[in-house]
Amino acid sequence: MLAKDMKTAWEARSRKSPFFYVETAHWDGNVERFFELGEVRSGILIDPILTSHPDIERGIAADIGCGLGRFTRSLGSRFDRAIGVDVSAGMVEKAKELNNEIDNIDFVEGDGVSFPINDKSIDFLWSYEVFQHMPTHEIVLSNLKEVKRVLHNTGRAFIHFRTEQESSSLSRGLSNYLPTWILRLLKQVSGKDPLTADMAWRGAAPLSQPEIKNLCTIAGLTIISLHDDPTHPPGSRVFALLRRNDVEAAA
Repeated sequence: MLAKDMKTAWEARSRKSPFFYVETAHWDGNVERFFELGEVRSGILIDPILTSHPDIERGIAADIGCGLGRFTRSLGSRFDRAIGVDVSAGMVEKAKELNNEIDNIDFVEGDGVSFPINDKSIDFLWSYEVFQHMPTHEIVLSNLKEVKRVLHNTGRAFIHFRTEQESSSLSRGLSNYLPTWILRLLKQVSGKDPLTADMAWRGAAPLSQPEIKNLCTIAGLTIISLHDDPTHPPGSRVFALLRRNDVEAAA
């Protein structure tokens, strides 16, 4: 799957049900609770990093794969400015609508492989439940190279990766090898959502921790630390705290 196909797939999801495809497990139709959950998760996931790394400047933060902007909103309350980037124009427009009263956050459309953000301008870059949907490891690498490009010399990134499938069932395992058109047909026949059949939803194969380290190294990033994810089943996700590797000695 190419980046343009990834964009097309997420535009379709943004038109059908943007809240659902951002928060599939917990979307109940209540917009206020949707944003409250983002703030709760920010307190669980982001705040401990900011507390344990007080050297992170509180200037500009970026939310990669921002969806409807709930984490962008949370970052805006912790930084002078926050920028949300999403591959879907529909998501970006809806995020602007939902957050139009907040004057220190902005939303911009990306192409899935590059960020419309200036070089070395970001103090803290965050991405949650986004890299797991990227359809190839090549696209993951392209995004990591962009993380390196936009990070300030003293900046830090906190990126969420999938390390194993949540289900080890035979059906889940077989679905990873079925062509999209077959899986879409099977989902339609069984009454399931066909928009969860493409590789821009299923994502590439999970990454082991050594594979994550290798991709980060190729991208010019150093892993400072790895952190378990308490919001998913144990062992299925990990966060990597990253910095540019060309300023490691100064950090």
